[in-house]
Amino acid sequence: MHLLRHELKKIWNWRVLALLAVLAALVWSLPLRESAAGYDSMRTHGGYGSYQRELFQRYGNTLEPEEWADYDVPGKIAAVQAETDALIAKSELFAKQGIHNYAQYLAFVDRDTSGLDDAELERFMKITQDMRDQLSLRYDGQTLDEFYASPQMRMMALKALASAYGNPDDEYRLQSFIQRDERPVVVQAAREILSRRNSSLIRVDLVESASMYAATVGVFSLVATLLLVTLPLSTDRTRQVHLMQYSSRTGRRILRIQGAAMLISSLIVSILSIALGAIPLLAEGAAEYRHASIQQCFSFFDMGLYDLTFGQYAMILCAMIMLLTVGTAAFVFILTRFSANLMTLLIKIVPLGLALSGIAVLTIYQAFSSNNLLFSAVLRGRIVMPEPLLCAIIAGAGLLGAWWVTCREKHVDVG
Repeated sequence: MHLLRHELKKIWNWRVLALLAVLAALVWSLPLRESAAGYDSMRTHGGYGSYQRELFQRYGNTLEPEEWADYDVPGKIAAVQAETDALIAKSELFAKQGIHNYAQYLAFVDRDTSGLDDAELERFMKITQDMRDQLSLRYDGQTLDEFYASPQMRMMALKALASAYGNPDDEYRLQSFIQRDERPVVVQAAREILSRRNSSLIRVDLVESASMYAATVGVFSLVATLLLVTLPLSTDRTRQVHLMQYSSRTGRRILRIQGAAMLISSLIVSILSIALGAIPLLAEGAAEYRHASIQQCFSFFDMGLYDLTFGQYAMILCAMIMLLTVGTAAFVFILTRFSANLMTLLIKIVPLGLALSGIAVLTIYQAFSSNNLLFSAVLRGRIVMPEPLLCAIIAGAGLLGAWWVTCREKHVDVG
């Protein structure tokens, strides 16, 4: 135990900790703060405006047919259309085109432009953009809240909401996955969603934004682990301290103790990274969706694949980060044993870090979504939950390799 504490003290030295503090500040000031701010903004500025959040607050995690009827989206659309008709009626821009209400405006912007020459098409595009600006109440200095409160944006949000929750074509959308999609896991997910309706009120952006946030935290955890555990063991081998240690039976145990210290340190790094990284999202209220299912069909191009709550999803993302971080420490341990000096080790560590960071993004970003690259592009949707499986394989391979190295040291000839 005394040797383990000594090795941990060598790893957790103040110089490396100061470097990690600077790195953490940079990561927070650049991608993480922007992501946390975006999470708050999407409460009211997403594709459904503030309406989906209002449904969630009023009805809970799922939306029943009677609750959808009670919310009366057609009535809300009619009210916004009346407001839009009043704006159009007072506008000279619309009057010049013979437009006096919202229905005529839609017919105008959806007209066939195939017969227009370049100059006429450019003029048409300019007129339609000016019309959109008027219906969006656009002016210099307009805030995002004001923009999304405009009739144009409220109408778009309500129509998107109706398409997601009140559209009979939902069944057609899911049937199209079942009949045409070549990815077996996606087909099964579509059947499950169809069997209980497309009813989850989880935020449409939540899985993507949370997984991107987790991927950033995961890459930071990997880099922090590389910085933390690389130097101590490599320094010992550069100074050939191991030759003196290997002169006794007890000394030959030191590599095993150093490996344990590296793995323990990697766990500490991952837990601290996750805990500190979660604070901003928890402060923004992400935990309120912890019981909402991520299995939802959002469009013809995006689907949550498994009936997991967001809380369970977040815990799996955390476990994936920990597995990759432990695997990173194990591979560093192996490479250190076979590197004569720090320069040789760095030549091996840099590609290792790049490869594992790429795997972290590949597995964590959009995990359990039909759009995850590993699931869809690489494995063609044939394997259930390949993302945590790959993380477990990496951690397992690293730990198995580290165990082999420590066993080998009992009999290795260092003379």
